[in-house]
Amino acid sequence: MSMPEAAMKILLSRPAVPAPLDSNLSPLILAKRNYLKAVAAASSKGVFCMFGMEGSPTCLEWALPRSDGCARYKLPVLPEDHAYIEASIYLAGVLIQEMLWQRSASELILCGPAKVAEAVKQMFSPKGMYDFEIH
Repeated sequence: MSMPEAAMKILLSRPAVPAPLDSNLSPLILAKRNYLKAVAAASSKGVFCMFGMEGSPTCLEWALPRSDGCARYKLPVLPEDHAYIEASIYLAGVLIQEMLWQRSASELILCGPAKVAEAVKQMFSPKGMYDFEIH
């Protein structure tokens, strides 16, 4: 599965100084910066979960349990009816994949808006976008 068009519009961002070996480089840090600006602009509530308000309906949270602890992350998401909701889903998948590579885990636990959580769950299910990560 390729990146959805909605995700491309928000997440693809070129650095001010182009990389000499890859002129199409779009660093994840720039994607997250643009994404967080889009979330803040879409919803005044979208900023609150970044400041530790528990249980915010505008955040997707995940946990990766391991034998020696648990890795967690919280990502503000666009409202479920937003035209670019696919950017939230796509970015969550990329960040979860990165955490799996860094830390490994025995399972993925999701909590957040139903549409986003279900889409991410499907991405990490058999025959999903990240099927290879779970086998």
